[in-house]
Amino acid sequence: MRRPKISGTAKFTAMALAAGLITGCSNRSPGSFDETDTVSNRLSNLLAFNKLTGKAAPEKEAQRLECPEIIVLDGTAAHRVYKGPESNETLEYQYSLGDVARECIHQGNQIAMKVGIEGRVLLGPAGAPGSFSVPVRVAIVKTTTDETAVISKLYTASVNVAPGQTEGGFTIVTEPMLAPFIQEHTADDYTIKVGIDTGGAPAKAVAHPRKKTAE
Repeated sequence: MRRPKISGTAKFTAMALAAGLITGCSNRSPGSFDETDTVSNRLSNLLAFNKLTGKAAPEKEAQRLECPEIIVLDGTAAHRVYKGPESNETLEYQYSLGDVARECIHQGNQIAMKVGIEGRVLLGPAGAPGSFSVPVRVAIVKTTTDETAVISKLYTASVNVAPGQTEGGFTIVTEPMLAPFIQEHTADDYTIKVGIDTGGAPAKAVAHPRKKTAE
């Protein structure tokens, strides 16, 4: 799977409440299901629109579309938490996003988009194993006007880093996110934006209790 594009800086809390978002894209490519590597296949299986209402949808009612571009906003691909002044030694943990992908269908007068996101929690020198909540926001943005967020949702991934481990992974798969269908070339109408949103849901971790050693 290709890596996601990185786009201009913005706060996701503002995206949830207002229309304006900065976009300036780099030349990195978004995730897609046109490639056949392991991660793509795994996310593709999770995102597949096999059933929409408990039974297979007729082909004329649900047609697969080329999805809008998916990007990760610059500054939201990772989030670090320190214990004291920022340094390598005081780093407690880091949330980071990895591969992203999407699957889209045209159903009636709407586009249904499912988004898959993979990421990790990495412990730093000052960190400890425990349970972590990673807030990730997904937004469908209308690019034909003023980049209004048609829909914006905050998801929370629960990650457990077990004692003796230094990292843990997570996968988020959204429910179908709906937007009005305008034309077949959906990239002209919408952009899918994702990123870690600690402003919408403050980062937090619950450490595992340490075992007392026998004296």
